[in-house]
Amino acid sequence: MALKKVLVADDSRIFRILTSEVLREHGLEVFEATNGGQALDLLLEKRPELAVLDALMPLISGFDVIGKLREAAPDYQPVIFIVTAVYKSRRWESEARLQYQVHEYLEKPLEPEDLIKAIGRHFPEFLGVKGQPTVDS
Repeated sequence: MALKKVLVADDSRIFRILTSEVLREHGLEVFEATNGGQALDLLLEKRPELAVLDALMPLISGFDVIGKLREAAPDYQPVIFIVTAVYKSRRWESEARLQYQVHEYLEKPLEPEDLIKAIGRHFPEFLGVKGQPTVDS
């Protein structure tokens, strides 16, 4: 599955802007959500290959978005990254991976190169031969 579309869902405007800018620089179509309700709606409507979800968002948490998405569209299995500024421990990460099948558990502040590396682990074609992001992925 080639990476073309990404959802960035976070109630922090600054995080959304910075993350979306990095992704757009690499040729990706980015959708933004400010809360869990919008995130769920966009996931179901646009079906991006990657969802970057804040763990704690208004209305519905990132974790609850995952559960509701799986109930509403069990055939749709995007790669899911959880980002958090609060739940920073191995216990939280382990629970997120086991209970919610989260692909990456990333802590804020999130450096652009860490995001790019995480994407490359799940979408190898996103990285070029020397491990650098490609624009035409």
